[in-house]
Amino acid sequence: MGSAGTPRSGKAAACMNCAERCSIVNFQTMDYFVAVAEERSFTRAAGLMHVSQQTLSASVAAAERELGVKLVERTVPLALTYAGEEFLAYARRFQAEQRAMGQEFRDIAHNDRGRIRVGVTATRGHIIMPRAIAMYQRAHPHISIALVEGENDELVDELGEGRLDMVVATVAEHVPGLVVHQLFREEVVLIVSNSLLEGLFGDEAERVAKTCEETGSIAGLAACPFLLMGEKDVPGELSRRKLAEAGISPEVRVVSKNSETLMALALRGVGACFVPSELVATTFADPAAAGMRVIHLGEEMSYPLSVAWRSSGHVWSAILGFDQVLRQQFADGSRMA
Repeated sequence: MGSAGTPRSGKAAACMNCAERCSIVNFQTMDYFVAVAEERSFTRAAGLMHVSQQTLSASVAAAERELGVKLVERTVPLALTYAGEEFLAYARRFQAEQRAMGQEFRDIAHNDRGRIRVGVTATRGHIIMPRAIAMYQRAHPHISIALVEGENDELVDELGEGRLDMVVATVAEHVPGLVVHQLFREEVVLIVSNSLLEGLFGDEAERVAKTCEETGSIAGLAACPFLLMGEKDVPGELSRRKLAEAGISPEVRVVSKNSETLMALALRGVGACFVPSELVATTFADPAAAGMRVIHLGEEMSYPLSVAWRSSGHVWSAILGFDQVLRQQFADGSRMA
């Protein structure tokens, strides 16, 4: 029945039913579902979204009814079905489009407010970001920055999924859907304590280290224990490649995503580790005085560091502003904090 008891025409009724159905899966539904998928718990997701668990569960159930598929297995922990994984991909794209729309209209309204989500690998965050963020926020005081630190490949994936606005990472030059600007090439060096070298090689320690540096090969360090970074970060990938080239099956004493932790362990003679040269420079004023040997292994142990964001018809001015600050910082040669 229509208003005042008037029957709806078939066309009007169909439109009303369509509107009712379409109202179920909306931006809020997408936000709720992404929270549930990432938290793997209705309770934790409800806390994150500041709604009741019943509201969240009802939203997911309504989406399941509308789509005619089961999206989640209500187990502990909660699991996504195949349809749920597909819906999650759509939901993240919806969120990215919603953010892009908001960013474009903020630019149209000259509203310099909002939050930019910047990903940077844990090996570089404390080196690059303090100065860059300070410079940026002097020019954009009402833009807050959500800094996400993680492994290189994970950050690039999150950028592609729309979970980050931009990244400072190693990104291939021609990736569909991304704008990539190279900032500089970063060198990975091998650091090892003199006490460990002398304990392993005695009077030959200096000769072994020099041979590694002159040849670019670490074959002479086969007896040395190693401390490695994660496989999904570039220094970790390069170090494993270098070990394989030398035919070394290393004694790996520690694996960590935190390069500072590995350097502290190297300082105590636990093992040798591969780290970015910038990190060594910011940690040790004089590595030799600290009892550390820094071994340079050639151009093949360097890689590009870039800033990247998703390409679209409109790029938020806040993203372009941060890119400009980073380029200026690297052009000045003062990329360190």
